[in-house]
Amino acid sequence: MFIFDVETLGKESNSVILSMAAIYFNPDEQPDHKKLFDEAFFVKFDVADQMKRHNRKVGKSTMEWWSKQCDNVRIKSFKPNPAIDVRFEDGYEAMRQWAKSKNDEKCYVWARGNLDQLVLDSFEEQLEIEPIWPFARWRDVRTAVDFLFNTTAGYVKVDTPPWMEKFDKELHITKHNPIDDCVLDAMMLMYGVKEKQVE
Repeated sequence: MFIFDVETLGKESNSVILSMAAIYFNPDEQPDHKKLFDEAFFVKFDVADQMKRHNRKVGKSTMEWWSKQCDNVRIKSFKPNPAIDVRFEDGYEAMRQWAKSKNDEKCYVWARGNLDQLVLDSFEEQLEIEPIWPFARWRDVRTAVDFLFNTTAGYVKVDTPPWMEKFDKELHITKHNPIDDCVLDAMMLMYGVKEKQVE
């Protein structure tokens, strides 16, 4: 299955996409967090190009939100970096080829909520390009976590098997780094701990 995450400059479907990441894994193989990190796909985009050529939008409140984030995530996605920033079309095609290389055309694509899918769909429609993943394959991680582990927050504690290095969310994850967000969701789906029923 795939897990997908984007960072944007707005909350609308036509927002600028700063970066996107995805991981592919087979839960039956019980991958650890290191394997997920190492095999993740990541691309960072040229923001000015999206605004100029595609008229993608920027939300004021989202810009303010980014100004309050830690330097690590701002460098990863928000701050321009001409050495790695690419046109959307080029990064998108790279992700398409990466996804295609997994040779799994029927698996689910998990995302946290629906904004990530909507923003990607919007760009695909705008550029009239075939989607990387068909609409019917998308699933919401938050809903899955809540149903599987009896929570209502979309998050759950992770307890990795004893033969695997212990996963520590505080140590291994920086929120809003798209790779980290994908890894955390995968770890919760595979190794989440069911919360006790409240009587």
